[in-house]
Amino acid sequence: MVEIARPRSRRDEYAQQTRRDVVSAARRLFAAQGYAATTVDTIAAEAGVSPATVYAQCGGKEGLLSSLMDLWTAGSLVQEIIEKCAAVEDARAKLDVLAQGYIDIYRESGDIINIVIAAASSTASAREFLETANSRHLDALSLILAPLESQGALRAGLELIDAARIVYFHFHHGQFVLASDGFGWGVDTATAWLTDRVAAAIL
Repeated sequence: MVEIARPRSRRDEYAQQTRRDVVSAARRLFAAQGYAATTVDTIAAEAGVSPATVYAQCGGKEGLLSSLMDLWTAGSLVQEIIEKCAAVEDARAKLDVLAQGYIDIYRESGDIINIVIAAASSTASAREFLETANSRHLDALSLILAPLESQGALRAGLELIDAARIVYFHFHHGQFVLASDGFGWGVDTATAWLTDRVAAAIL
């Protein structure tokens, strides 16, 4: 028997919109004030809801930080990048697509990455969220690089997980920002240099 999807009620739509508003408010405030300095009361005021709603809809500050981490590591863009990489057979071309994916992720979620990393330095729950983010990152890289292993395109003797770790080492947010901004290379030069280094190390 085929199940027919129940149309969303106005109440459901309102609840989802309220949640989006609260998450957006938390994102702005965490970026501007820091996670530790931001209170549920200020998030509620920014979103135009009661503090009780922040707890009920989003699980308070921890729930909001977790939601932001999910946007960064499990959003539609991540799946889109995985699919784009899967559609490319040539090893170097796949790395180029992956590198562009990193640029897209950092443009969309760079503020969230900074929020989670900063919060992890002082909050145990945030450290757990960062560990989850790092684990998801490596899992996605292993999935993307697995076809290269099956094609024999990876450097002889290199394990798949180590190939993923090499990509992670070169392209993680701090390294990318250091190359593009800290060194003054800009995004294009930094991306090309990092991709060349990765290709030389894993192919």
